[in-house]
Amino acid sequence: MAAIEFENVRKAYRRRFGRGSLRDALPNLLGRVVGRDGKDRGDLLWALDGVSFEVEKGEVLGIIGPNGAGKTTVLKLLSRVTRPTSGRITVRGRVSALIELGAGFHPDLSGRENIYLNGAILGLKRREIDEKFDSIVAFSELEEFIDMPVKRYSSGMFVRLGFAVAVHVDPDVLLIDEVLAVGDYMFRDKCVQRIQEFRDAGKTMVVVSHNKEMIQKLCDRTLFLYKGKVMFLGETQKALDLYHTGFAGEALRREVEGRGDGGREIEITRVELLDGEGKPRNSFLTAEPMRLRIYFRTNASVDDPVFYSRIRQGYRVLHGTTTARFDIRGHFEPGDEGVAEVLYESLNLLNGEYNINVGIKRDHFSPLTYDQIDGAVHFVVGSRFDQGGALVYLPHRWSVRGAREQGGKGAEAV
Repeated sequence: MAAIEFENVRKAYRRRFGRGSLRDALPNLLGRVVGRDGKDRGDLLWALDGVSFEVEKGEVLGIIGPNGAGKTTVLKLLSRVTRPTSGRITVRGRVSALIELGAGFHPDLSGRENIYLNGAILGLKRREIDEKFDSIVAFSELEEFIDMPVKRYSSGMFVRLGFAVAVHVDPDVLLIDEVLAVGDYMFRDKCVQRIQEFRDAGKTMVVVSHNKEMIQKLCDRTLFLYKGKVMFLGETQKALDLYHTGFAGEALRREVEGRGDGGREIEITRVELLDGEGKPRNSFLTAEPMRLRIYFRTNASVDDPVFYSRIRQGYRVLHGTTTARFDIRGHFEPGDEGVAEVLYESLNLLNGEYNINVGIKRDHFSPLTYDQIDGAVHFVVGSRFDQGGALVYLPHRWSVRGAREQGGKGAEAV
């Protein structure tokens, strides 16, 4: 008997929920008064549309896909944070979930109090929490801060406490989202090691991540979601190949309105990320080198096309560059194939999940593109230290002068 059964599940959210004007709200209110649902059925966003899968007891299922694919929605449904619009979900056994930062924690309570609160929410009795308390605190490495209100915690500290509680309730089913992208890489390695111990103990797990190496290492099978639909369910390596080098790029490109304004004289065929040694990767540490490769082919004679890339987090553009800035020129004939590569010698981003938009323009100043892909590749960055929510690392030095005790020597920050 499967530990998880997800049968033809659909989940819809209302686009204007909580933001509508009085004019928008009145029809709904009047509809309820007369016994009708006045909500606009056409204003629904389908996060999941007919998704089905099973997870056997002791199996680790990975879920991959671009932002907005429905990955986190699956976990929220499995953990009963929300309910499906239609379909049937069965989960057998105690469920522990690490889905959103701070979920299940009260900001005004201390870490100590929140351990008891979160443990109770997950079904533990106080005696059981007492027995596990020291182990939870030790795993989180928050001994000095355990009596501090958690509203003062950094995102990395939230992850430490949340993960420590989640793995100490002895769950039958463990659900983990991309929150492990936050926090220092040493603690993340510790978490991955604990997840592997859960796997070896025959626990059932569902893991959502953009970290290709983590999915490869942990997952028996992988589900590839795109816009709320199942694109593939099966062998992990095949799912990753489809997502990172094949189907995902094609699916994403079809969503870009107006791509190829010039008739697609040049089109992008593949995009990939590599490390400094040229090996494919999509997880990096701060200050490591990263290579972005854009494979393309030409369908017409073209002179001096301009390739560009933009690193983004959500809607924020963190860095952008073009070949025009380096005065790179070239002539291409129909049928030519090539590769454009940008080397980021030091990836000075901090903990987080990022994506890259790529494209080919007619010239540096033209808004018209031959081709473009938004969110062509995704990657995560880990750092040795939690930087309080900052996005970038700027190499710098501190010095303090005037101290009575010997000191004041500058030291490079990391």
